[in-house]
Amino acid sequence: MTNKTTDSWESFTGANFLKTTHVAGANDPFIVISVEIFEDDDISAKPRLTVEKGEEQYLFDLNVTNSNFCKNANVKSPKSLIGKKIYFNKVMVISPKTKKEVESLRIARIE
Repeated sequence: MTNKTTDSWESFTGANFLKTTHVAGANDPFIVISVEIFEDDDISAKPRLTVEKGEEQYLFDLNVTNSNFCKNANVKSPKSLIGKKIYFNKVMVISPKTKKEVESLRIARIE
């Protein structure tokens, strides 16, 4: 994870977020290596996972749907995800920002 600094553009050009193109299929595991809180404005915060597959690390923000999946899967807390394998399904959703249908990731199972 990159610390905020003016010594590099990495703090401002976006991190390596997990995308549907990174997921080969429903049996493609990603290991959670860390969890932090991400606040995208003054009133909302969400868990941000760092997941790893091989040598690559990606960020994945848990939206309400994926947070509820974790809770319903009896994951005690966001930090309890550390060390667990997460598997994803690719789904089509309506983007709240663009109001267009886009491909997204939903957690399918946790081991």
